[in-house]
Amino acid sequence: MNYIPFIPILAALLTALFTVFGLLWHRQTEKIKIIENQISQNKYKAYGELVSIFYDILKDVKQNKTTNNNELVSKIINSKKDLFIYGSDTVFKKFNTWLIYSSAHPNDPKQLKYFLELMLEIRKDIGQKNTILTNKDILISLTQNEQDYEKLIAAL
Repeated sequence: MNYIPFIPILAALLTALFTVFGLLWHRQTEKIKIIENQISQNKYKAYGELVSIFYDILKDVKQNKTTNNNELVSKIINSKKDLFIYGSDTVFKKFNTWLIYSSAHPNDPKQLKYFLELMLEIRKDIGQKNTILTNKDILISLTQNEQDYEKLIAAL
């Protein structure tokens, strides 16, 4: 009688099957990590561009230069696109709140409040979830002195 050892063959087949499954699972996990890393890099770039817009305006103000509105609009439109694709929902909504208010009230200092909220939300989204920074901390950093800070707070 030809006896085929059933258990060793079954064990070998199961081992091969689990090995293939493990390799496929590892490959898929690596693909997901690569995609998440690319999204993260693009998110940081998008957020950096948005923050740069504000700092460029601040620099122009401090140097008594006129901001090029066409260039500014172009940068904001590019930021909108990148925020839509890569930004978190909360950052996207804070950006829209700031943009809508600042468009409707271009000379109202209150728009700075919405921008500061946007900046804090960006910090949270890029990993500073427990940040203890406040609007005051950011404003003092921007104005570089308490007197200008107090003027802005009074205007808000």
